[in-house]
Amino acid sequence: MIGIKNGFPLMLAVVLAGCAPYALAVKETYEVATDPRSVLTQATDTQAEVQIKAALIASPVRGTSGIDVYCRQGVVVLVGVVPQGSQAGQAAVAIARQTPGVRRVETYFVPSRPSWESDIGIKEQIRATLIADPALVSGRVDIAVFAGHVVLVGVVNSQASVQRFISDAQSVPGVVSVTSYIQTM
Repeated sequence: MIGIKNGFPLMLAVVLAGCAPYALAVKETYEVATDPRSVLTQATDTQAEVQIKAALIASPVRGTSGIDVYCRQGVVVLVGVVPQGSQAGQAAVAIARQTPGVRRVETYFVPSRPSWESDIGIKEQIRATLIADPALVSGRVDIAVFAGHVVLVGVVNSQASVQRFISDAQSVPGVVSVTSYIQTM
C-alpha cells in the first residue's frame, strides 16, 4: 500500500494531468476574449497559420518545416533559420502567398542559430518581463528568438502598447535586436 507521504506526489500528478485540458481551455478562452481582433478574424488567421505550417511540413524543400508561422489580420510573418544558399525561405514565402486570406507576407530569417538554449532562456525572460508589466496583456504578442534577435508578432490597441512591448523586450540581457510586426487596431 502506498503511504500518504509517498502517494501524495503521485496523486497530485494524476489530478494535475487530468486538469491539463481544462487549464488549456481556460488559457485559450482568455486569449480569444482579450484579443482585439474579432473572433472571425482570429479564426481566419489561425486557419491560415495551420494551412501554411502543414504545407511547409509537406514541402519537398529542405528546411521549410522548421520555419515558424504567425498570421495577424491577414499579415503572415515567417520566422526562422534559413542558411545561406537555401531555397527554404523562397519556398515558404511562395507557400504563404498562395494561402487564402493572406494579404501580405513578411520574413525574418537568420542564417544560423548558435545556441537554441540561450534563445529559449531569452524568450522566457522576455515573457516574464511582459507578464510583470501591468500596462500590457502579454498574451496578445507572440515572441520568437533566433540568435538573440527577437521578433514580436501580435495585435494591440495602441502605438503606445507597441512601444512598451518593444522596450520591455529590449531590456532583457542577451537581446541583440528587436523587430516588431505588432499591428494596432
